[in-house]
Order: sequence, then structure tokens, then C-alpha cells
Amino acid sequence: MSERFRNTLTVSLIVVMAAVLVTLVVTSPMREDRVQSIGDRIKCPVCQGESIANSPSQMARDMMALVEERVADGQSDEAIIDELLFSYSGAVLLDPPARGPTLILWIAPLGGLVIGVGVILWWRRHPPGLGSPEDPAPQRSRARKLAPLLALAGAFAVIVVVAGFFLQDREGPATGVANLAGEDLDDVSNETMEAVIAANSDHPQVDGMRLALAERYYEAGDFRSAFPHYLAVAGSSNAAETEAVTALIRLGWMAWEGNGEVATALNLFDEALAIDAESDTARYLKAQVLWCGAEQRDEAEGLLEDVLADPELADESRDLIQADLDAIRSGGSCA
Repeated sequence: MSERFRNTLTVSLIVVMAAVLVTLVVTSPMREDRVQSIGDRIKCPVCQGESIANSPSQMARDMMALVEERVADGQSDEAIIDELLFSYSGAVLLDPPARGPTLILWIAPLGGLVIGVGVILWWRRHPPGLGSPEDPAPQRSRARKLAPLLALAGAFAVIVVVAGFFLQDREGPATGVANLAGEDLDDVSNETMEAVIAANSDHPQVDGMRLALAERYYEAGDFRSAFPHYLAVAGSSNAAETEAVTALIRLGWMAWEGNGEVATALNLFDEALAIDAESDTARYLKAQVLWCGAEQRDEAEGLLEDVLADPELADESRDLIQADLDAIRSGGSCA
């Protein structure tokens, strides 16, 4: 085999490898159902080797719902997968995708095999020991013949490293508590907040996100979804006093309005007042339960008078509370 032919072959192999790499980089396989294809690639965190697309578990369904939402938002497959892996502890890729940083895992074995075979064939044709210190010409000849193979190996390494560098997601998904802390949570979906909370349950900043999500559920009348988040905030040692008070007040009102539990509601309001004795909301709602549930008008009247004594009370609230106080004093029924 002539040296010119070997050089031409080496250059051709480098060009082919670069062309294959460019093709993998610039093309993205389009699938009829992206949601299904993404779900097939993620292992369910609570299942035995099943993908989230095939698992009947509630967590898998929640994850698939998140995938559907992200696909509808136009996010890339890589961004969606990164968010799932970051947010759900135990979720892993069932197989590495042939793109991005994992491209090396797919190309390296084939490239290594090609280079290794080339080196072995060259070595068999040019065994060592043919040169001598007195006559170094054979050694120089072998070095010249080995140069194309070394160039091929070097080019392969450079191409793979550069591809891995440029294809990786440098920013990553903004789904952590710290990342979302500075964002307007109104723009973050319930599903994303649920996922972040589940993956960061011990994070010191998670209580604020829990409370924001619970407030959404509460305002929508979904007490069942709001309850566990309020309960977690109320029992958290990291929650701020205002957060704990808000959670206790909401729990107390849900206990009364949702289940008619008078004693439980009053206890929860007392817990909130033990933290903030000047909470107008806790005093007003406790008065409502005392009046409407426990029929303790005198205590309810005293609490409403205390609230009305707050000079910072808004006029609209003052009119409502005054109307309730007048009704109690006149012996009227609670509204």
C-alpha cells in the first residue's frame, strides 16, 4: 500500500467521521408522538424497570402530564428530560440518547474500534526491531507511516470533545427552588411547582413555594390539594412566622368550612394567635366559628371588637366586621 494511498484513506476517514458527526448534530429525529417517546426513555422512580409511559402509578401519570405540558409549550426533548431528572428523585434515563453530551458514548466505541484495528494492521505489517541505532532509516520510515493513523486518532478525539462541549446544555433547567425563588411564580405551572417541592422537600426555601401553591389550590376551592402543603408549612421549622400563621389560619378555616370541625378549627386559630396575637384574620375567623359553630356569641363579640380597634384595618373589612358585630348584638343568626 503506497504512502499516498494511506494518506488519502486517512483523510477520507476523517471527512466521513466529521460528516457523520455533523449529521447527528444538526438533525433531530422527529417522532409522531413526542410525549410517548420521551416517556419511554424515563424510568419510573417508584416502579421496577418500567418507563413512565407504561407505568400505572400516580407519580408516573403526573410526570407524563408534565411532559405533555412541556411539549405543548414547545420545549425541546432535552430540556424536558433534564427537568424530569432534576425534579424527580430516582428518575433516570433507560438508555442514553444519541445526542448532546452522551454522543460520546455512542461514537467513541466505534471510533476506537476503527483506530484500534488500523493500528493493529499497521503493526503487523511493520513489526518492531527492524531498525538499529546505526541505521535509523527503517524507524523513520515506520514513523512516517504511523503519522496518518496518529492524525486520525487525534482528529477523532478533537471532534468528539468539541461536539460534547457544544452540544451540552450549558444553562440547564430552572426548576430548582433557588432558581425559581427569583421568578414570578404566577408564570410557573402547578405541575412544575409540585415536582420541585417533591425533589426539594428539605430545602429551607421550599416553604414559600409550598404556601404559594397551596394558596392557588385554596382559591380554586381545591382544599384536598391545598391541605398537605399548608400542613407541611405549619409544621416546618424553616417557615417564617407569617408563613406559619397563614398556613394555620387556612387549615383552621378548611376544617370548619370543609368538614364542620369546630374544635379543630378553633385549636388551629389559637395556634396562629399564639404566634401572632394581633392577626386580624385569625381573630375574625375564630369569631366566625365561635358564633356560627360553637354559639359562643360573647366571645365572638369580644374578638370582633378587638379587630375593629385596629387603626390599620381597611374600610371595606371594617364595614363587614361591623355588620357581623351588629348582628351578634341584635341576636341575629350568622351569615
